[in-house]
Amino acid sequence: MTRRMHPARLLPLFLLLLGGAAQAGDIYRWTDAQGRTHYGDRPPASGAEKIVEPPPPSDLSPDEANAKLEAIRAQSEKAAEERALAKEAQAKTAAEQKQRAAECAAARRQHDAMQAAQRIRDADGNWYTGEQRLQKMRDLEAAIRKHCGGTPAQ
Repeated sequence: MTRRMHPARLLPLFLLLLGGAAQAGDIYRWTDAQGRTHYGDRPPASGAEKIVEPPPPSDLSPDEANAKLEAIRAQSEKAAEERALAKEAQAKTAAEQKQRAAECAAARRQHDAMQAAQRIRDADGNWYTGEQRLQKMRDLEAAIRKHCGGTPAQ
């Protein structure tokens, strides 16, 4: 004798199956900072690492791959050399600018001192004549133009 199941008895079984299908979703896998692997039904927090799948194997032969790798290495070394040369040139330019600024300041100080003084002595203690003083002023003005890029009044 076969008994028919009442539809009310099938309802809980149907809901159980439906609920399981509704919960089946994406599964996420991630590795935390300590290197532990975690699994979950929600994506990782913003600070967690995402797993990056390795690229598929290359279609290149080993010889072609080695040649390509050597070309990349050579290009990388060339770029490193160019960066080193640029850095060296920048350091040299900065040193030259610093030297020019020091020479400019010294020439301006001497020029201002010569303008302010009535009489000036040379390194030996002798007084400058009027012509010597004018020549020294012209020399200092030329040094200011050379090192400062301007006139003594600037």
